[in-house]
Amino acid sequence: MKSMITAVCASVALVGVTAWSQCRTTGTCGAAPAPEVKAVVPGEINPAGVAALIKAKTPMVILDARSGKYDDGKRVPGALSLNAESSAAAVAEVVADTSALIVTYCANPKCPASSKLAQHLVSLGYTNILEMPAGIQGWIEEGRAVDTAK
Repeated sequence: MKSMITAVCASVALVGVTAWSQCRTTGTCGAAPAPEVKAVVPGEINPAGVAALIKAKTPMVILDARSGKYDDGKRVPGALSLNAESSAAAVAEVVADTSALIVTYCANPKCPASSKLAQHLVSLGYTNILEMPAGIQGWIEEGRAVDTAK
């Protein structure tokens, strides 16, 4: 039994020395390096920034995240309605290109709908998202024109 334990210990030691030697000479220690993962975190933009993008005719999709009783029909010009509960198919109908610039907004800074929609878009693979936390309230308070959906 003692010789068996000695043999196992010697084998473990040999494996450890071999692994250390490989690590020292090749720089590959243990498993292959993990692939680089880039987290997508939506950025923020204010109403003046969105207005500048619209004026510059920057290709983008503007999404109003409000729904139900919270949707008064007032929209940033050109905005479409989509919310965090929208299916992947419904999102793809509105925004087919996952790398397209998307601006989300909701009612005001206290409204969570824009952030929820942005995170939903990230979960579906969209990578170029900006949130306008000031919402339609901030847009209107700056004296900017609105479209009416209802």
